[in-house]
Amino acid sequence: MRGWWLIAIVLAGTVVLAGIGGGAYALVNGGSSERQAAPVKVPGHTYFAPECAPLRAARWVYPGPAKISSAVYESFAINYSCEEAKMWTKRLATDTVHVTNVGNPGKIPGPAGFNCEAWPDANNHAYAGGCQKGTKTAFGWNWNVANPRQVLAQDPDSGQFHMTQLAGADTETLLKPLPHGHYSIEVLNTSGIGFLNGFTWSPPPGWTIHGITKVTGAKCTLASQVVTCSGKVSPPACLCAGDGGKVKIDIAVSTPGETYVKGKPVHYGTVGAKMQITRMTAVPYLIPGTPAEAKKQQGVDVRAAAGTVSPSGGGAPPMLAVGVAFTAFGVFMFAG
Repeated sequence: MRGWWLIAIVLAGTVVLAGIGGGAYALVNGGSSERQAAPVKVPGHTYFAPECAPLRAARWVYPGPAKISSAVYESFAINYSCEEAKMWTKRLATDTVHVTNVGNPGKIPGPAGFNCEAWPDANNHAYAGGCQKGTKTAFGWNWNVANPRQVLAQDPDSGQFHMTQLAGADTETLLKPLPHGHYSIEVLNTSGIGFLNGFTWSPPPGWTIHGITKVTGAKCTLASQVVTCSGKVSPPACLCAGDGGKVKIDIAVSTPGETYVKGKPVHYGTVGAKMQITRMTAVPYLIPGTPAEAKKQQGVDVRAAAGTVSPSGGGAPPMLAVGVAFTAFGVFMFAG
């Protein structure tokens, strides 16, 4: 679902759009009344241009296995009125999106002269997307949900803000060995989507969890060897900082003993552990992705933004870090 069109903004009157097919265009003196307007503020975030204040429209339902749903939309407009973008987003959000390849956006009709594409939600409605006219004008909605690892990064020489894809995932999970048959599971919210409200963790094959001995940051239970947690784990104030909320779970376990391969001891450790996000609540803005953008927010605590969103919603083995990231229609896992 990545790579349709990337957007770049320059506050000094220049806009760069990387459009369909990956072409880049530098536009000079592209101004609008939106750029001079006073920034809109809500608890937890200030909407500097080209971001627009969030809007309410038809409720959308995330198309993947995690439960994410809201009637609130993140919005931005480049050389275009936020009011016009709001009006069109409300119209387009109810359109049915037809796609031929899973994960790709589909074309939808928009304002005259605009090329519009969107991704379908669970009901095939245009829950996220954007419209572009020429190389100067564009607007979009729910970009943070469809592309949670894309951030605004400023070029220090030109001052241009490029929508850049970051590495990483929606969560990072650390599994640490503790004394006396205990392990610590630490789940960090690193997502650009928003609040982490639920997840499950399953142990590697051969492990037996005897009980949960301590939990901080959420409420967790154990059933059928699956740890299930729920709560309100804050998103990061910046995708560059790793300062999102954390859940820490201590468990008592039995693990397989050493085996021998060609006379040498082998410990299979944590291979096969599985963490899956089950529920999130999207924030209606782009979480900063660089120190400069985070500084612009003046250190406002993103955790305060919850009220702006409608709820949906032998030797010890080495520490393992696992990331969980969303695609448009599912979850994939990777270890690193």
